[in-house]
Amino acid sequence: MKRKKLTASMIALVMSVSLPMTTYAANWYLEDGSVTVNADNSGQTVTQGSGSAVPDEAPVITQRESSVETGNTITINAAENATANVTISDVNINTSDAAVSTSGKGNVNIELDGTNTLKSGVNHAGLEKNSDGNQGKLTITDENENGKLIATGGNGAAGIGGGLYAGGNDITIIGGEITATGGECGAGIGGGFYTGGNDITIAGGKVTATGGDYGAGIGGGFFGNGNDITITGGKVTATGGDYGAGIGGGNQGNGSNITITDGEVAATGGTNGAGIGGGLRKNGEKITVSGDATLKVQGGPTDTWDGAGAGIGNGGSHNGEFSGSFIPVNGAETEPDTSNLTTGKIEYYAPGADMTKDEPTSTILGSGQPTSPGETAAPVEYRMQTSASEPVQGNGKSTGYKAPVQGHFYQVVGQDGKTMIFATAQKKDVLAIATDSDFAMLTGKMEDIEALRKQGVRRIIFATKRATSTFLLSELLEKRAYGEIWSLIHDGENVAFTAVEKMMDISSILTRL
Repeated sequence: MKRKKLTASMIALVMSVSLPMTTYAANWYLEDGSVTVNADNSGQTVTQGSGSAVPDEAPVITQRESSVETGNTITINAAENATANVTISDVNINTSDAAVSTSGKGNVNIELDGTNTLKSGVNHAGLEKNSDGNQGKLTITDENENGKLIATGGNGAAGIGGGLYAGGNDITIIGGEITATGGECGAGIGGGFYTGGNDITIAGGKVTATGGDYGAGIGGGFFGNGNDITITGGKVTATGGDYGAGIGGGNQGNGSNITITDGEVAATGGTNGAGIGGGLRKNGEKITVSGDATLKVQGGPTDTWDGAGAGIGNGGSHNGEFSGSFIPVNGAETEPDTSNLTTGKIEYYAPGADMTKDEPTSTILGSGQPTSPGETAAPVEYRMQTSASEPVQGNGKSTGYKAPVQGHFYQVVGQDGKTMIFATAQKKDVLAIATDSDFAMLTGKMEDIEALRKQGVRRIIFATKRATSTFLLSELLEKRAYGEIWSLIHDGENVAFTAVEKMMDISSILTRL
């Protein structure tokens, strides 16, 4: 019996020596020195100060006293095809270097616990992920839903993303309460000085991103573009610094391929910058809003030289030369793709308006949105902010309206067959026609509908005293086989749409508002 026990003990001892060292998850306190995490195909180690590397697959980096700032830093290296996993918990770093930096060709996952404050020095991002330093993906998570991150970049750098001359790319935020503030010339989340922010995704959490002067809230830094930005959930507030977009390009940077499919988003441009799109004098394009996305957008105000930014579209610019005569020009609006917008909506606010108190200047409603008095339901995109019986002669500088298309493309007649007095207003590609009567017939020819389309009209809204309806010109033209003449009759609350020659009912293309 004694011999058997000895043999078993020896076997256990041999096994413990021959097996690799057991990994563990430890707390690493920044008061004891800066921490470096290295992940490669053989595993992950942690080194603190001048100490030896210790295997740790799930380190928790924290402080004993988080109310006291430390100058010690966190560096996370992930080799190609490897992923580094780190939790930061109640750290409070204020340094002349990068408070937290990532590097290598692999991916880095950072879990947030408690309140984490990262404040970096000049040319360094608060949480620094330089595109030329860390070529993998940075993912920020908050599995326990108790994490906060306050990341502030130094001048020339982003809050989260690139430092000086370094792009901030491949950044994903899944959860947490995130406040990211760029230094001068840096984005809140994205690029640093002279660089862009690309492939940025927000899928959850509460995110507040504020660009430094010349930087976007989310996107490019000074002279940097903001491309391939996706928001699929969470609550996001993005504010551009002067001359930067809320989401998109920094000063003189373009914004494109911006997709918002869900979540609650408020995007405000800095001076001359678009809410979503281009920074000063640059463009916004390929912008999609769909699903349950609830979006508020506001272009930045004009200044002495350049016009206001668009809600969604281009930054402000000017005509002429500064050395001679010049005229500020407001940034052109770009119509977003809302073909799959369902229960969401987009609200446009005038530059300088308070988006928490003031009424929007116009609204796009998704196809599943219920209507309320004064608002149109999808697929009508724009709410006309004017009296239905008052003609609009706006020049587009402040209201967004322009003089309606000219020409005898339609008639409005009463029960006696005589032409009625009516009002018109046009915003973008929507033409509104209104009369203060119970009965009115809007009528015209298909060839004139084609002419209206060539002048940029895509949709017509017809409003009488007790009924409002709308239709797409393209869908009306599809009914041409039934005749050249069409008529839309409002009689009190009753509405009829007819192809006259064959008396064909084409009311199926109408939307009642």
